[in-house]
Amino acid sequence: MTDETNREREPHEVSRRGVVVRGVVQGVGFRPFVYRLAQEEGLAGSIGNDTDGVTIEVEGPAGRVDAFLLRLREEMPPLALVDSVAVREMAVTGEVGFRIVASEVLGGVSTGIPADAATCADCLRELLDPEDRRYRYPFLNCTNCGPRYTITRRIPYDRPQTAMARFTMCAACQSEYDDPGDRRFHAQPNACWACGPRVWLVGRDGAGITAEDPVAVCVERLAAGEIMAIKGIGGFHLSVDATNEAAVMRLRERKHRYGKPLAVMVRDTEAARAVCALTSKEETLLTTSARPIVLMRKRDGCGVAENVAPGIPWLGVFLPYAPLQHLLFTSGQVWAFVMTSANLSEEPIAIDNDEALARLGGIADAFLMHDREILQRCDDSVAAVVDGAPQLMRRARGFVPLGVGLPIDSPPLLAVGGHLKNVLALARGRYVYQSQHLGDLENLKGLEFFKESLEHLMRTFEIEPWAVVHDLHPGYLSTAWAKDFARERRLKLIGVQHHHAHVAGCMAEHGLTGEVIGLALDGTGYGTDGKIWGGEALICRLGSFERFAHLEYVPMPGGDAAVKEPWRMALGVLHTAGFDVEAEQVLNLLGAQPSEVRVLRRMMERGINSPMTSSLGRLFDAVAALVLNRRVVDYEAQAAIELEGISVDERDRFEQGDYVPELHSAEEGLGSVAEIRTGKMWKAVLDDLWRGVPARRIAARFHAGIAEGFINAAANARIETDINTVALSGGCMHNRRLARLLRSGLEEEGFKVFIHRQVSPGDGGLSYGQAVVGAAMMGSCVE
Repeated sequence: MTDETNREREPHEVSRRGVVVRGVVQGVGFRPFVYRLAQEEGLAGSIGNDTDGVTIEVEGPAGRVDAFLLRLREEMPPLALVDSVAVREMAVTGEVGFRIVASEVLGGVSTGIPADAATCADCLRELLDPEDRRYRYPFLNCTNCGPRYTITRRIPYDRPQTAMARFTMCAACQSEYDDPGDRRFHAQPNACWACGPRVWLVGRDGAGITAEDPVAVCVERLAAGEIMAIKGIGGFHLSVDATNEAAVMRLRERKHRYGKPLAVMVRDTEAARAVCALTSKEETLLTTSARPIVLMRKRDGCGVAENVAPGIPWLGVFLPYAPLQHLLFTSGQVWAFVMTSANLSEEPIAIDNDEALARLGGIADAFLMHDREILQRCDDSVAAVVDGAPQLMRRARGFVPLGVGLPIDSPPLLAVGGHLKNVLALARGRYVYQSQHLGDLENLKGLEFFKESLEHLMRTFEIEPWAVVHDLHPGYLSTAWAKDFARERRLKLIGVQHHHAHVAGCMAEHGLTGEVIGLALDGTGYGTDGKIWGGEALICRLGSFERFAHLEYVPMPGGDAAVKEPWRMALGVLHTAGFDVEAEQVLNLLGAQPSEVRVLRRMMERGINSPMTSSLGRLFDAVAALVLNRRVVDYEAQAAIELEGISVDERDRFEQGDYVPELHSAEEGLGSVAEIRTGKMWKAVLDDLWRGVPARRIAARFHAGIAEGFINAAANARIETDINTVALSGGCMHNRRLARLLRSGLEEEGFKVFIHRQVSPGDGGLSYGQAVVGAAMMGSCVE
């Protein structure tokens, strides 16, 4: 808190102070909180929203004013996120009484819209109380909970700027809204049965389904095995009874999502404990106001259908966060619901009623709809406890559009992210505002969602970028779009290497502005040499980097086909390691025919459609292909996730055997870059396979060996640079086992180790890192 009023005062001397509070302070009950404080301290003055946050003036005895300022700092509403509190002396006016004044729109926006928040305990009690006037009302909320970002058009956050503008409050709701002592004082989505949104059922043909209680009928149909499309906070969910194997398989077939895990919603933490072996940290994460999907180890025989999350030991579980969802559990007919994004695979989530009918009519048997407009598509966030602390894997509902801090000043700029798991970002000053998870930019619908989200974010925060930051990959749709956008608007264009952005993001998240050793470990990233990187030890600063070491290059026979068919990657690495890939023993491991192996071997030898990669993600694929017989994957990183999933025995945690890759010096271009070679490791893998060593032990050894190889690379980098700080980034840092082995091993070597927590280490966090690098390159560093 900054205070320009440091002179001593007598406690009874009358004082007037002006206070500006910046941060997420609109839509979180901040004005009624301040009003009550002022009343309790007997102060006059006013409070109002503006584009900076909230502006307060208080007048009264100096001692009371001081007490007010202290309580302002210490008793904030639970959803408030305060960046700064500035206090200044003002002339005493003799004002009487404390007022809440109308919002003002003055200059550029520097406040934030709150994220959507889960139903609070008070509202839940009212929802289930037969004597309450909002009993079973699917849209009740208050200043401590309910939709925010998904119903907001622009700042200031007032009802006319939201999707609730068309609903005129009844006298009872208006009275609550106007009463500073009420929990619903200035709760913008405030509504009830008499004046608010309503819910109804329709069939897949759009015809209405008569139901006195549409939610109860929806549950009856789910219990009977039907697929229901249910409109929520940020979009529709496709839902089935999570214990009904046939219903789950029917949903997978209609949605064309054959192997990828589905999320499960359960009633409360007690139900979650019955399904998964919750740790205390996972339970805390599960019950935050953001209510993310939390990936946790599922219990054997938990009752959830096996095909909800086939082939892996984890289950994505979350709790109800909207009143309508709480109502789904009241009858007890179904205790666990599959709740997955309502779309065909890789398309944006459906939000509009007509859109849902058109796009989901071939999937859902019926629809539970409502008439509160969703202004921003927003998938559920996904998180996990990785190496002892929460880590966001998908940052969306409940976290967006909250800003993520920067350790340097940034001019207004746009970062467009990558190709898969796209998230864009706007930066200004000391904050980056990431969009919600947008999905893969594979088609026109994905690009339209990208542009729609950018327009909303630019309008919300009134940021007009001076520069556009993009990935170096020439084939990314985001890169092509960024170049067109910059040319049309005559903006500066900045290309940032993929893995530099990953590491810079980790640095910035932890306030690091010096040099670090960055271990960037993922599946795909375009390198400065035109090859595909992904197993990198970098020397990084926010605005620049050098490559110190990398996994040896291996071919990807068939290019992108090698990502979808991991046995091709196994063929590529074995061929590079000098094995006879047409030998019968190797063919049996690959599950391949001699003719197809012969064709691919010739392609690799002639350099035809066989791009070279140093990707750790592809190395995981290759091992999984041999150890798990995983020839084809249904979704990105499936092979690697399954390999991690069988590596569960802690006795093998440090059992490396001969699995540690070897570090070799190699001349590349003008500088000496070390190469991490895996030939010896592959001999050990094959020997273990042929000796009948259990797959889980081979998987554990592989994890331990790879971790040790990169720890060795970091130790060698420290010898040459004297850098003792390591930043871990890239999609492979979602791997709990690998992250834990790297962190613990590096710390044993005396390194300070940092890993992502607020943003995803994968491509969902890429735009944040791009913004960091862009800001640094534009010369705005202020340590």
